Amino acid sequence: MEIARTIQEIQYVLAPAIMVSSSALLLLGFQAKFSNLANRFRALNHEKRVLSVKAGRDKAEEDRLQSLAEQVESLMRRATYVKNAILLSYVGIVCFTGTSVLLFLDVYLASQLHHGVIAVFLIGLACLLVSAVLMILETRLLHKVLTLEKGS
Repeated sequence: MEIARTIQEIQYVLAPAIMVSSSALLLLGFQAKFSNLANRFRALNHEKRVLSVKAGRDKAEEDRLQSLAEQVESLMRRATYVKNAILLSYVGIVCFTGTSVLLFLDVYLASQLHHGVIAVFLIGLACLLVSAVLMILETRLLHKVLTLEKGS
């Protein structure tokens, strides 16, 4: 009977690992998006710098320079959303790992950490929720920018 209890306690300790794995998958996507935004930012900013030092720009080049400035600003806002989502995902992973540690301590040291376990787990969930909301906001901003670009 003791082995069955031990196995069950190990399962309790490992259960938050599922949240770590799912958070890591989300984080992988967020980081890929952030990398793409950074590369696009560098390319647009380089084009903006080259165009801004050019003497005797015509109307089309002035319009392009204005467009580049707006696109760079938009990319920075989007990158801020994604950066914050990445940071919150890392905090969530730390919380889920901390939940496993607290569960281990609770089970094997007979501590009374039940409320702490729940609190740390809920903080991790809240961080993932906010990171998802930030990615929704970033996606909405992207759609808005694409709609404006389509119209021009």
